[in-house]
Amino acid sequence: MITKETINVLNFPELRMATSRKREDAVRQEEALADTKLLREFAMENGLKDEVFELFLEEALIHQHYYMDTHDDIHLVGMKQVVRQAETYLKANDLTHWESRLARFLGRISDYEQKYHIAADFYKEATTKVHIDPKYPNNRAMGFEYEGFLIIDELHLGNTEQAILMAEKLYQNYDKADEGRQLKEKDYTTWAIWRSGLLINLCRTLIKLGKLETYKEKISEWLRLAENDLQPAENIKTWSDFGFRKNEIAKIRESL
Repeated sequence: MITKETINVLNFPELRMATSRKREDAVRQEEALADTKLLREFAMENGLKDEVFELFLEEALIHQHYYMDTHDDIHLVGMKQVVRQAETYLKANDLTHWESRLARFLGRISDYEQKYHIAADFYKEATTKVHIDPKYPNNRAMGFEYEGFLIIDELHLGNTEQAILMAEKLYQNYDKADEGRQLKEKDYTTWAIWRSGLLINLCRTLIKLGKLETYKEKISEWLRLAENDLQPAENIKTWSDFGFRKNEIAKIRESL
């Protein structure tokens, strides 16, 4: 865990990266949350506006992880509060280049509140504006994550067969399209988290909607594919043990 006294301009980027990786470790969430808040305080004091905004969203992700694990509304409330702070900060500082990222988080909140039409609109906005995200030039697959969330909303809205076809096509794009291949080569961990998450969310939603018997064989196959993505070859470097995704798969298997 870092302290306020140990943060400086030179080591800030390194500490930020280390902290973002901690939040993908299921047993280090409290440490990641404390570090994220300290880093955001430093960024505010030093006028690092883009970093401040991103660190709001880093904190929101940690609350989201807690909510996904416990389904306790207190964590959803925490997530909403932080995302609203991020939205206020964005508007106050004219950080319009982050609008797609904000829309992504507002979409997730709407999903958890079962406001699927509203969530779908947020993801459409995120997809439309993703090209102005400062991180887009280094990761042109960012829009794939947003498309995946939109597909799950299509499921909730009753467009089952269309959503499944879209999900299967997107899953292939992670491996066949230039954007997906480039992400896989550059950052296998993020690629695997996003790609497996697409199928995990698909399986979980179909079960939630009472369609297990209809799609049981496909669900088993999708879970197998997701597990494969979380088992990289020995020569591939990763920065997460994929604990969250593996736990999600285990919980889904319990319902099969």
